[in-house]
Amino acid sequence: MALISVASAKGSPGATTLALVLGALWPRPVLVAECDPIGGDVAARMPAAEGGVLDPERGLVSLSAAGRKALHPELVVQHAQTVVGGLDVLAGVRVPEQAVALNQQWAQFGPLFAGLEGRDVIADLGRIGATTPQIALLESTSDVLFVVDTQPSSVMHMRERLRAVASRFEPPRGPRLHVVVVAEVKRRQPVREIGEVLERSDVDVAGVHHLAEDPRGAMFFAGQIDGRPDRTNLIRSARPVVAEVAAASAPFFRPGDAGADQGGAA
Repeated sequence: MALISVASAKGSPGATTLALVLGALWPRPVLVAECDPIGGDVAARMPAAEGGVLDPERGLVSLSAAGRKALHPELVVQHAQTVVGGLDVLAGVRVPEQAVALNQQWAQFGPLFAGLEGRDVIADLGRIGATTPQIALLESTSDVLFVVDTQPSSVMHMRERLRAVASRFEPPRGPRLHVVVVAEVKRRQPVREIGEVLERSDVDVAGVHHLAEDPRGAMFFAGQIDGRPDRTNLIRSARPVVAEVAAASAPFFRPGDAGADQGGAA
């Protein structure tokens, strides 16, 4: 299967929303894993599929406890939960102190998710830096999507993060790097300009994508389920991003028995 990571740099919002959007539109069986050591919020923002709320204690922390002696892929699904719409999620830590307690297991999560049979995993890494523990997941990641807004300071921080990630690997190793620019649906010029900046840099970027800045569409992924998300600019703009990244990561996918004929929670 493929492990896809979503990350942001300093001052760049929206990694969790992008991860959930990707999961909702993903064409293959998928699970969204919250791996932000600062603290996840999917359990707080998304209602459970059967109604009610998600269990905040069931997720990455309970998985870590259950696999303290040996983590294996079968445990992942046992500690996942399903949100409204049918998307499976692995809730993250509630507070940074829980992330510290995971200690060396961060390095095991990448191979664990990459070894999950019959499902891709989209990991929300949050903001990453040289010393943040979740950066270890990049060793097993096929594609990284950096989400950024059009503020010059955000773009500069994102460019430095791209360079830092690329420097961790000797070519041709390393994940493909993508940039997802959040901008108003009609503001294509700033997206093109960011693409030109990256072309002149020393970082090999697989693609620069435009994701619509759409508060109404984002509400669906903040738990405010009302109306048709497929008609929002957010979803319309996300479809080509999903199509490109899913196609690129397809060689990593290994069909399994459970749910192999189902896609994401469209």
